[in-house]
Order: sequence, then C-alpha cells, then structure tokens
Amino acid sequence: MPLGIKPTVDFAFKRIFGTPENRPILLALLNVVLQPVEPIVEIHLLNPFSYQEFEGDKLSVLDVRAWDAAGRWLNIEMQVSVYPGLLQRLAYYASALYVDQLQAGENYALLRPAISICLLRGVLFSDTRVPHHRFRLFDPQHGRELPEAIEVHTLELGT
Repeated sequence: MPLGIKPTVDFAFKRIFGTPENRPILLALLNVVLQPVEPIVEIHLLNPFSYQEFEGDKLSVLDVRAWDAAGRWLNIEMQVSVYPGLLQRLAYYASALYVDQLQAGENYALLRPAISICLLRGVLFSDTRVPHHRFRLFDPQHGRELPEAIEVHTLELGT
C-alpha cells in the first residue's frame, strides 16, 4: 500500500538522497545523470549549510551536499516549481561549492569540479522536449571549454 509520500517534497527528498543509509540510491542517481567515464562508487555526504564568512553574506542551505571519490563536489536539489532566478541560483550554488574548496594560500590547481544537479517538477525550457540539460563554462567563439570546473544540470520531471 503506497504511503502517499511524494519524493519531491523537501523532507522526503533529503531523506531519500541525503542520508548515509541511502547512499546506493544517491550513487545510482549520480551515475545516471552525470554518466562519468568511471562509475561513481563512493560518495561522502557533507553538511548542507554553506556558512557565511561575513554577516552580510548570503546563507545557502543545499538539499544534498557531497563529494565523490574522484573529488567532484556535488549539490543535488529538488525544486517543485520553476521561478525567475532559478538558473542563477543553481550557478551560484555550484560557484559556492567551487570557491569553498580552497583555504588561504592553497594552489588553484587543487580545485575539483563543482556540480549542481536540479531535479525540477515542471518545465524549465518550453521550446524543447529534452528533459536533461548540462551547462558548462564554454567559449562559443573558439569552441573551447573549461573542463573540470563548474557544471549545472537540470532534469525536468514534468508536472
């Protein structure tokens, strides 16, 4: 008998994907979405809070914050509605994951990819039926990409 609990509800989503006992479910999701060359086999869940360095800094609370054995930093979000600024929010979260990796004096070469994944109940891009979009830093004029940097994925689950 179904319990009537929707996995798109914030609490349920965090319970399904953000708890240690459910790591295999999170690993399966990440491997399907990211399709890495080598499957992700280990994930470390982190505190979802991105603490403010200064009083005026924005406090970010992520649904699921983690890093994998390859060093990728991950933010996995569930959004039940599409609203203005959503793409900017996802880029902000990925950028914060990127910036938060280094301490004063550390070499920039230590930075690992920062990836935001957003599962959306709804349609973000109405001009296409493609449900999965992947955004990266790219120079369209010369066809060059900054690999291993910041990445944002959107997955439209429909309504």
